Order: sequence, then structure tokens, then C-alpha cells
Amino acid sequence: MLILDRYLSREIAKPLLIFCGGLLLLFANFTAIRYMNRVADGIMPFQSVLPLVLVRAAVALELLLPIALHLSVVVTLGRLYTDSEMTALFGSGVSPSRIIRIVFVGSLIVAGIVAFLSIYVRPWANANRYRLEREAAADVDLNDMQPGHFYENSSGTVLFFQQRAQSSGRMREVFIQSRSENLVRLIWAEEAHYPEPVEEGAARTLVCSGAQIYELSRDRDVVRRATSDELVLEWEKAQVLSEEYKRKAAPTWQLARSKLSKDIAEFQWRLSTPVAALLMGLLGFPLSRAKPRQGKYAKLFVSVVSYATFYNLNMMARHWVEKGVVSTVPGIWWVHLLLGILVAGLLWRRTANP
Repeated sequence: MLILDRYLSREIAKPLLIFCGGLLLLFANFTAIRYMNRVADGIMPFQSVLPLVLVRAAVALELLLPIALHLSVVVTLGRLYTDSEMTALFGSGVSPSRIIRIVFVGSLIVAGIVAFLSIYVRPWANANRYRLEREAAADVDLNDMQPGHFYENSSGTVLFFQQRAQSSGRMREVFIQSRSENLVRLIWAEEAHYPEPVEEGAARTLVCSGAQIYELSRDRDVVRRATSDELVLEWEKAQVLSEEYKRKAAPTWQLARSKLSKDIAEFQWRLSTPVAALLMGLLGFPLSRAKPRQGKYAKLFVSVVSYATFYNLNMMARHWVEKGVVSTVPGIWWVHLLLGILVAGLLWRRTANP
């Protein structure tokens, strides 16, 4: 029996590492492309890309491990079925409960890793991500912005310009749009440039020459027009010392004591990810059953669909808790309860009919 435990654990661990590594590599690749596009647009320094990709990958790992575990159980046990190894094991007196126990132990280990990632690594990685993004935004030379692109600052103001002078570096044919609660301001300027800030952390301004200003009132449907030879706009506000509170970067113990529905949803999400990993690992056993010569990847599509369905339901439940549509009890746990009932029913059926 110890030989069987080691054999099945080893066979499940191999595709687990392959699936998890492949998914993590794909995620890192897409994330790097996204940041490299921002580097090409001149709104992020190149040296910030690698640290941001690493912290984003650390956050994604808590979601990639459960799906990788689920797929590895399905593929491994599916191969045993198609190669008639599972039939030989059952004929030798090994019961389905024994296989379920091996899968349960492996899933429990992965669930423990996911719990550590979700409770401790997730807030740490998100806090570093926000810090790196703030530092990257502060390090960007605004005069490196490229023509033909739309840029948006933290206040929601949008900037677009057609050309940039080679000698002075000033932008030409500039369009700016800003919004408030009841007012939309549109500015067209012949030229614009960014003067150097007086001191570090000070507000950054945008000086527009030959500006035409249009203000549209949403309530009164009135358009006001004005002109200015030199208009000074605040593009980036001065950096404040107090950091904005972000739930994803908040420590888990802090979320546990909060009464806000959004904080409770984030707290329940962190606690639910290891439960999801355990249930998805166990779900792989009944879904892996295949007929001889059917192919070890025969149930892979069903496994992907089942995980996608569970993940979307989980995200929907989390959104409902954040918006107050569903109370904090049952919160997002009803999705895991349904999955637990489904897994228990399938496992009971498999043990009754090996």
C-alpha cells in the first residue's frame, strides 16, 4: 500500500508541476506583454516590468494551483483507466476508497499551500504591486509620451496629441477631456508642454498655448466657450503621504474585523480558495473514469468546463456580497456547499460502483 501511495502521488505530481508551470508561464507572458505595451507608450519605465510580473504571478498562483491539481488528477487517473491499470488495482483488492484517500491527501497538501498563498502572500504581493505601480508612474518622464495615443491620469483626465516638435519636444494639436459630476470640459490647444516640477512630489502641471475651452453642463444642457493664450492645468496632483486603503493589499486579520461588505467578500474569498482546491482535487477522481482505449485526455474538456463554471459562480457570488445583494451569511460559501454536495454524491456513487 505504501508503494501504491508513492506511485499515485508521484504520477499526480508530475502533471501538476507541468500544468501549473505552463499556466504560470502563460500568465506571466500575457502580463509582461501588457506592461511592455505601456513601456512602448512611454508611461512606464522598463525596469519596473519584471518586478510587477513577479508579484502578479504570485497572486495568480493561488488560482492556478487548484485548476492544475484538478487537471492532473483527471489526466493521471484517466491514463490508469485507459491502460487498464485501474482495473488491475481493483482486481487486486484495492478499493476506490483507497484511491480517494490518496487523492484527498494530495489535495489537502495543495490546499495548505493555497491557504498560505491566499492568506499571506496575496496581500503582500498586492501591496508591493501597488507600490511598484506608484513608483513606476512617478518615474515616468511625461515628455516621453508618444503622439497618436490616449493617456489618462489618476483623476480621469484624458490627453491626446497629434504631433511633437523635434526641437522643443512640445506637443501639438492637443485634445484634453476632463469630467466632474455635472460638467464635461473639452480643451483643444495648439501646443502644450510639461514644465519640470519645483520639487519632488509636487503637483505636475500642463501648460497649453492657444487653448479653446468648451464646458458642457449635463443638467442645463448649456455649452460655454472660452479662449486662453496660456492655460495652466493640473495634470497630476501632489503625492500625499497617506496611502489609499486597498482591500486586496490589506492584511487578512484586518479584513476579519471589518464590517464592510466588500471587506467581508475579500476575506471570504481568501478563506475559500483552499477549500476550492480540496474540492476540485476530489472532483477529479469521479471525472477521470474512462473506458479502455478512450484516451487519457477524454475527460479533459469536461474538467475545464466544470472548473470554469465553478470559478464564474464563485466570482458572481463574491460580486453579490460586495454589492449587498447576498448577505455575508451565507456569503460566497453557497457555491462551495453546492460543489461539496456534488463531489460527495459522485464519490459515493463511485465507491458503490467501482
